[in-house]
Amino acid sequence: MSSVPAAVQAGRVQRPPAMVIARRAVNRLTLPVLLVLPSLIIIAGLVGYPLVRTVYLSFTDTGLGELIYGGSTWVGLENFKEVFADEHLRTSLVNTVVFGTACVVGTMALGFAVALLLNQRLKGNLFFGVAVLLPWAVPALAASAIWKWLFDARYGFVNWALVNLGFDRFADYAWFADRWSAFFAVFVTVVWQSFPFVALALLAGLQTIPKEMLQAAAVDGAGAWQRFRLVTLPLLRPIVAVLVIFSTIWDFKIFDQIYVMAAGVPDRSADTAAVAAYREGFALSHYGLGSAVAVVLFLILLVFSLIYVRLIGKEGELG
Repeated sequence: MSSVPAAVQAGRVQRPPAMVIARRAVNRLTLPVLLVLPSLIIIAGLVGYPLVRTVYLSFTDTGLGELIYGGSTWVGLENFKEVFADEHLRTSLVNTVVFGTACVVGTMALGFAVALLLNQRLKGNLFFGVAVLLPWAVPALAASAIWKWLFDARYGFVNWALVNLGFDRFADYAWFADRWSAFFAVFVTVVWQSFPFVALALLAGLQTIPKEMLQAAAVDGAGAWQRFRLVTLPLLRPIVAVLVIFSTIWDFKIFDQIYVMAAGVPDRSADTAAVAAYREGFALSHYGLGSAVAVVLFLILLVFSLIYVRLIGKEGELG
């Protein structure tokens, strides 16, 4: 006797009821949601609520009393007008964009150089690879304190080394008495701490590039720079895009290095937006104004990230 059902033998296949199909579809949709739901709740609590609360406070005149007991007054865009009208706050926004962009460029350039070096088969690469990780492992506050000592006017290693190299004008040079020299010291610190992540990510990308492509380009007469520009860089474009966005977010909201190293700069002219928001919110208890500075910084980061993603997308379409 045949074990095939009679409906199949007759050319008819029994279909499951509509309720069974609907239940299966719901299970396929709800299971992923249920698995992700705990993470979504945590993200909403740790990120979503503070963001919404900050935006709300930026439209009020909240001080310490209003923050504790309530009763904030809605002031609309007055805080944002003051952000752009106040000279110190306006300068902090300019510092954020200019200094943050310089740090991103410096981090990416040094990270690329170190990644290309580690990608070569040289003796001691394992040691250098471990050494590259050390700056990334140092906490930002500790690194800022160490570099502030290195740039100390009387006892710092930097002044001592420069004087011994013949630059006598750096004897007892006060790096943190001037806005621009302070920015240089902080720039060195930020790049020193930021480049390891970029270097290791780019090194991982470099090791995925087929060597045959580089060898073929060399056979066609392409030099080292041409191989990097025409072969290596286009293949690394997705990684570079992500790293630039991450670096932009990290470097534009620099706080620890500026707060520790550049605290003595006259008129707080080296403050960035993150430091200015902290001073207004926590030091002066102007929580509404401090929140407005934070919201403006968030919008700046969002605009820069969207512009860069758009540019990378256009380059991909042209390529």
